[in-house]
Amino acid sequence: MSAGEEQKKRTEIAFSAAHFAAVIKLVGDSAILSGLLETKRRQLISGLAELIDADGWLWTVGRVDPKRNAPMQMDMLFGGLTDHQLAALLDSPTDTTSPSPCDEPLAALVAKGKHFVRSRQQLVSDEVWYNNANTQTYFLEHGIDQCMYAITPKAEQGFSGIGFFRRTDRPPFSERERKLVEIITTQVQWLYASEAPALRGADTEKLTPRLRSVLALLLDGYLCNPIAELLHLSPHTVKGYIRDIYRHFEVNSQLALIKHFRKKATPPV
Repeated sequence: MSAGEEQKKRTEIAFSAAHFAAVIKLVGDSAILSGLLETKRRQLISGLAELIDADGWLWTVGRVDPKRNAPMQMDMLFGGLTDHQLAALLDSPTDTTSPSPCDEPLAALVAKGKHFVRSRQQLVSDEVWYNNANTQTYFLEHGIDQCMYAITPKAEQGFSGIGFFRRTDRPPFSERERKLVEIITTQVQWLYASEAPALRGADTEKLTPRLRSVLALLLDGYLCNPIAELLHLSPHTVKGYIRDIYRHFEVNSQLALIKHFRKKATPPV
């Protein structure tokens, strides 16, 4: 081995040691964090996104729609995304005219019932991705390109998953970064636990895709006018959607709706 090769190998080993030290610290700090499970989850995913140099992330609980073979998002947390990027990612699975090219391969993996982590390149080719109308409308036009998904299937085609995203001027996620996400998300079981069992029930599935998008934003604290702006709807239309959601869940306010879905319990360690 030449002196240059030996130096390169030492550098790679040192980098790996530093990387794993950061991973151990991230998992340890998140595990001992007190408070709601949502707080622990947000800290761990934010830290993991930083480790793999992702620009944004979205955690969701949902179910695969058997009619369209596409994901239905029922709850969410997010970080690093603009409001309009978030709205675009929520709208992408609801477009029945031009579905995302990732929907079908992701649904097939969920059906296998095992945890998985896949980069976008492992799901669809560049040619399919960049020539798809859904990609162009909901991803590229909003400055999002590279994606990686870490998903744990639940019962009856349900799932809990994380999407990591990079801007359009960024390189794809590397295999090393994918493997790092796989190691952490496979071992940290509480990362995919749900605080809101009602979200997995038939009551939420009965909502239209648009109402589920409005519900997700309401649960994250958005009010009527911001929701209207994000989803490119009139405030009058959104008010009608909100009334329909309140009526559906038999609540009379946004606070009551949030309390219906959020279980205030100490998270597992």
